[in-house]
Amino acid sequence: MLDRFRPKRTIASTDTPPPSTQSGIAALAVTLALGLVVGGCGGASKSPTSKSATTAALSKPQFLAQGNAICARGNQSLGAANKALGNQPSKAQIARFVSSAFAPDIQSQIDGLRALRAPSSDRVAVTNMLDTAQADLDKVKSDPALLATGAGFTEFAHLAHPYGLTACAPNS
Repeated sequence: MLDRFRPKRTIASTDTPPPSTQSGIAALAVTLALGLVVGGCGGASKSPTSKSATTAALSKPQFLAQGNAICARGNQSLGAANKALGNQPSKAQIARFVSSAFAPDIQSQIDGLRALRAPSSDRVAVTNMLDTAQADLDKVKSDPALLATGAGFTEFAHLAHPYGLTACAPNS
């Protein structure tokens, strides 16, 4: 879906095919979801009996399985919304899509990831990832055209993918 907004590439200009708009949006959704997982860990709690204060941290495999599942569900949801957008959406349609579907879905993914208890040894890294995802989402919300460029969640993906959150921002 994002391809319709990008200049066409030739074989001479790149060795890899351009990502589709749908995959770019799905990647962005996954990236945001990862950002939520990391940002929710280690935050200050207003209540000494809050869930985060009493819940044990997940192991890294548990965290990755739950985080990737959050992102995969978000990708499916965004895929359906993306199809409804059509082949050649206007700037106004893209802006509406971002505000009504994309941003709320990605924010939900980020929030879901933040709610997970990251492994104690990785909390700083996960928080950094999720803060980056939130910053990337905030950029897209302020400039929806970024979805068309595929540049929306590359910073997050560079942190999340090596960590193992590969379902988050898979095409970034």
